[in-house]
Amino acid sequence: MAIEILLIQGWSLGSVYALVAFGFVATYKTNKILNFTLPFLGAAGALIMSSLVSDGALGISSLRGKNPLTSIADHPVGWVLCLLVALALVGALGVFVERLVIRPLAGRTPFILTMATLAGALVLDILVGNAPISRHLAMPWGTASVEVAGADVSISTLVVCALAPAALLGVAGFNRTWFGTAARAMANDEEAAVSMGINRSRVMATGWALAAGLATFAAMAFAVPPLGAGIFATRSMPDLFFRAIPVLAIGGWDSYGGVYAAGITIGMMQVMVGGLWGNYASFLGGGYTTILPYVTMIVVLMVRPTGLFGQASVRRI
Repeated sequence: MAIEILLIQGWSLGSVYALVAFGFVATYKTNKILNFTLPFLGAAGALIMSSLVSDGALGISSLRGKNPLTSIADHPVGWVLCLLVALALVGALGVFVERLVIRPLAGRTPFILTMATLAGALVLDILVGNAPISRHLAMPWGTASVEVAGADVSISTLVVCALAPAALLGVAGFNRTWFGTAARAMANDEEAAVSMGINRSRVMATGWALAAGLATFAAMAFAVPPLGAGIFATRSMPDLFFRAIPVLAIGGWDSYGGVYAAGITIGMMQVMVGGLWGNYASFLGGGYTTILPYVTMIVVLMVRPTGLFGQASVRRI
């Protein structure tokens, strides 16, 4: 396989990893937790988008064929409008989950909050997994492809490659608003930030809405080439989000730029090693590229426990 194709596939895979990691960073920067609800919030967002571009009913039989967005979903502008509606709805769902799961435990340790998100994830898994919504995620460009180095590369793959840096730029701009300032203040010293008039509830809700939207992008990217075929599988979400753990550990739990660099590096590493050296490493078995990120993670953590771009914690004495 041409080196150019391997690079594109590695970049696309790394972009998906980065999109997954972005959602974790968004809640970690405000709660200092590992948010286990994100796989299913992302699944919910992808399902909402699937419904909007197919029947528009959101699982409600009486609404089938009555949603005006569905009639224009085949057009790029209509598809983007559907996406904006899906992001708004899943953002509201993220705020609702934060209110229901995290808000009653305000002031508790990050470990307790993390366990609470695990309980919330189990409930969301049942609700999202059994939702009566189509799993077909139609794209406005369909299955069209372009020729690169003599091989056909799907437009979906190229879009995924561009989506992660676009999301990174969007988050960077968003973090320059009041939310970014407030989130950094709360991450450094929550009590001092609240005493200075920062609305803790508003910051938490915004962080969860942002994380849910980013998780939706990751879930959608996982459903199209090169990782999917346009059919969204809810049960595959935990596996995808588990793959983001090495990306977070290597890049830094609180660094969007760091996890993007780590995601691209790991994606490239897996594809290039498997594509170029696969014949020489066959004795390791078929899954050696899967464990490669975790081996890399262990090595990095031995040198820098906070990740390559993570901010070291400061202890006041």
